Amino acid sequence: MSKKRLYLLFGAPVLFLTFSSLHSQTGKVEPKGGPMHPLCKSCHQPQPNVMMGFLDSISYKNKVIQIDIGATKELVKFTDKVKLAGLKDLEEIKLYRGRGFSIEYEEKKGEKIAKSITRFDVMKIIPKDDQLSREALEKILREDKRVLLLDSRPPHVYQELHIPLAKNLPAPAFDKVAPKILPQDKETTIIYYDIGGCLSPINYMNTKAQGYKNVKIYVAGLPDWIQAKPASTTVEFLSKAVQEKIGYVLIDIRSPEKLKDGFIPTAVNIPLKDLPQSKALFPEKKTAFIIVYGDNMEEVKSAAEIIHGFGYRRTAYLPIPFEEWIKRGLPVDKGTPAKQIVFIPKPKPGTIPVEEFEKIVKGPLPKDVYLIDVRTPEEFRKGHFKGAVNIPVDLLTEKAPEIPKDKRIILYCETGIRAEMGYTALKNLGIKSEYLDAKVEFKGGKFSITEN
Repeated sequence: MSKKRLYLLFGAPVLFLTFSSLHSQTGKVEPKGGPMHPLCKSCHQPQPNVMMGFLDSISYKNKVIQIDIGATKELVKFTDKVKLAGLKDLEEIKLYRGRGFSIEYEEKKGEKIAKSITRFDVMKIIPKDDQLSREALEKILREDKRVLLLDSRPPHVYQELHIPLAKNLPAPAFDKVAPKILPQDKETTIIYYDIGGCLSPINYMNTKAQGYKNVKIYVAGLPDWIQAKPASTTVEFLSKAVQEKIGYVLIDIRSPEKLKDGFIPTAVNIPLKDLPQSKALFPEKKTAFIIVYGDNMEEVKSAAEIIHGFGYRRTAYLPIPFEEWIKRGLPVDKGTPAKQIVFIPKPKPGTIPVEEFEKIVKGPLPKDVYLIDVRTPEEFRKGHFKGAVNIPVDLLTEKAPEIPKDKRIILYCETGIRAEMGYTALKNLGIKSEYLDAKVEFKGGKFSITEN
């Protein structure tokens, strides 16, 4: 039987369906309904012609919205007459990237056309006193000796980056994980956070239903925290990242004489005393993921603060000393670690390196390349790459049969957003393509490309 919970909160009944309610007695997910992100299934039933997921991007020029539904992304067209709920106007949508949305749509000629766009605003039923700012959260963490900070996101994203001292209670697995995490003392202050979606409200209500008195939500969540403070990573993530050797920078802050016991593979050694003067050694890309480790945890945290102060918002520290890393039998290199930082960012799926794209467009367009400009015709007329074909992103699905399948298909736009939308549209049709994730400007017959 399906599990259902009816909560009477603040005078309003709220029905939540647990994750297990979406499975049949055989344990298989019921296939009915429109595309839905796995996390949305924690509290929503699938409905025909209704898509549920998280806002990835929106193009007002082409009137297309892209929704992340987990394994892939979906494109939906809209008009100025589309019905809105939880929004005052279409322009407001761009403010909620990464937030939960529901779109009712109809299909015409293989394309989805939005009839209504709804922003999930479950926070409306959470009392204001239970909604925390970062400053309020920091005050509680300093003063409350009985506080439990919980990350509501799935384990794999928690392991990569989370607020220091937070434990993981994934919302879809509440029934399974909560008994192991939640304390017996119902007066304990419990604070949930995620990235601003529905996960923390789900955990909040489930926890309240179990009789806990002091349950709060850090509303802005991890994106807000890392603007002001370093985060923490985990042994699980770093040990896996070391094997992949891509997408992060690892800094060992110990003094050279302490390196005789070895160091974590891929580490660059910058002693703590030299760190404040070492800003020039770090990557130009401020989005680089920087991980710090050492022997003394207070020194490690101090180092993370310094690097965060350089402008690297995705700075985290390993929450165990190097000695503990060794005790756990994790990989260790001997010899002399690198002194020079080499950052190799992990490319987004489907992207073409900027350097490779520039080589293609600077000379005659190769015969095996089909270059598509997915901007509007007006933008195309003001400037474009030689040999490019203009197919606006909102027409890409319709025009897909005209695209030669025996060529290398590359898409670009002004900022990379619509190019990614086009890549998604073609991918959903089974057509292989690449896109440029960069800003492109045409002026006076010349062009400039700036990597995002």
